[in-house]
Amino acid sequence: MSRPLRIAGCQALCAWRGTGEELGGERMFACAGCGSEWVPSEPWTPVDHTGEVPQAVQDERRTRGFG
Repeated sequence: MSRPLRIAGCQALCAWRGTGEELGGERMFACAGCGSEWVPSEPWTPVDHTGEVPQAVQDERRTRGFG
């Protein structure tokens, strides 16, 4: 990874979306609520404020063999 992921305190406004960027060769996602970032090789999975894992996150984990 070329830089650490940005991690911020949760504000219960989670809305994870693709950023259109890559980090370390992986598609990067960011939370619109707090600005935290995520890539599929992370051991945790982002969840939106609804309690659901966004479909794009599920697809990316599956594509990368992490889900």
